Amino acid sequence: MTRRSRLAVAALCLLWLGLGLANVARGLDAVGPDYWRWAFAHHSYSDLLTLYSPRYLGGAHPLPYLADRIEYPPLLGLALWLPSFAPGGPAGYLLVSALFLAACLAVTLRALALLPGASPWWLAATPALGYFAFLNWDLLPMALLALAMLALERGRTGRSGALAALGVAAKLFPAALVPAALGGLASGRRAPALRWMVIAAGLLVAINLPLALFAFDGWSWFFRYNAARGAENSLWHALGGPSGRLLDLASLGPVALAGLFAGWCAWTAGRRGGDAARAARLGTAFTLVTWIALNKVWSPQYALYGFLAGALVAAPGWLFAALTAVSIADYHLEFEVRARDWSSWFVETLVKPSELLRTGLWLVLAAWIAAALWREATATAPPPRAGAPGVQ
Repeated sequence: MTRRSRLAVAALCLLWLGLGLANVARGLDAVGPDYWRWAFAHHSYSDLLTLYSPRYLGGAHPLPYLADRIEYPPLLGLALWLPSFAPGGPAGYLLVSALFLAACLAVTLRALALLPGASPWWLAATPALGYFAFLNWDLLPMALLALAMLALERGRTGRSGALAALGVAAKLFPAALVPAALGGLASGRRAPALRWMVIAAGLLVAINLPLALFAFDGWSWFFRYNAARGAENSLWHALGGPSGRLLDLASLGPVALAGLFAGWCAWTAGRRGGDAARAARLGTAFTLVTWIALNKVWSPQYALYGFLAGALVAAPGWLFAALTAVSIADYHLEFEVRARDWSSWFVETLVKPSELLRTGLWLVLAAWIAAALWREATATAPPPRAGAPGVQ
């Protein structure tokens, strides 16, 4: 990217982030036990303030997992807890969290700018940033995933594995990198794939094992909480589909198949002498979009992962426009239906059709990426370029 392009990206992001922060900040005076009711009615909801209220309002700082059950993995629990020490009550907490998340977005966009063939504009230009950047802490795992992709592109195998593990320790979605990365690495010598896997697994154990040993109830709440959830705001909610283990199979089965396809394509591309690093990016994006589209639970900010995937593969602009429009509509519909206490008319007439449309559009993006991935895996390899970067 040129200097002018970088400045344009920065200015656009600052605009979206400023608007998003101003919207969330409208709820500072409503922080308390009933904040969520006010936020739904005013379309100004943020998990940052919702989770602040029962934990840190009044100056408390309960230790994550040891004295406080948190429905997120450890690294996100830490990101939630540390800003509670900022002065200024909920306003200080929101400001520090917002600055941190804005820095994560900057890191993500910088990593995308350094990835050949990526399109940072797919993430930077969407107004969805204004809606979702401060809805949750997802920009943190997104930054770690983007950095892991960049390290993989440059042959920094150990660094990539470590960054991927940190991403998974923040939220599970960065695990979408695992099959494509291992497939691409295993297409050459086995040692890099083994190094990536050992470092990633070792770091995950190092982060999680102490908590599992000394605060098992708090640490395991993430798994128990998510296992007990049903179909929420998702395709499966719209279809009135399966429940329990059948729902888990219906939602996770396609993700597993997407991961296998991604790993095979990355391995095949490498074996044929093609661009295994590009195949790994395409495979990661394909798995990620399949995951968010078919997951049993949908939260509106998951759209940011989809825009990250579109940026990784430079997907077409018409998909960007369609997904931006449906993501913004999704935000307002999902919070309006809660403000209306799940009015049956509103659910059946507007919410469920929108869930079907949203899922369909994300699956169109997944199909576009799958086609590009297949072409990468089956293309005749060009002559190798001396010093070309890639998965090693």
